[in-house]
Amino acid sequence: MKHKEFLLYLENNSEAYKIFMNKAMQYQRAKNAKRQKQKRWDEDKMRCAAYDMWKSSMENLYNQLKQQVNSNHEFMWKDFIEKNNILESVNDGIREMDFISEE
Repeated sequence: MKHKEFLLYLENNSEAYKIFMNKAMQYQRAKNAKRQKQKRWDEDKMRCAAYDMWKSSMENLYNQLKQQVNSNHEFMWKDFIEKNNILESVNDGIREMDFISEE
């Protein structure tokens, strides 16, 4: 499974993506409010920045799983993810994240 496929799998099969994006957008809006008025980003640019945060944060997980799964076959990835409760772990970890205090 490639990184992009992994992201799509998480986005379609877990709560983590929705929770993460909500938190990341709150963070981006808070950050944007601190910018000078003429330099503030529009909603689309903030959404892109939030999605970049998502991709970046899931890259480490992807790389760790890639070493453990040691296969490009999608069914091997899904089987590993299911057997090891990866989705539940990701959901729990994302729920505990707090971007605002990380600033």
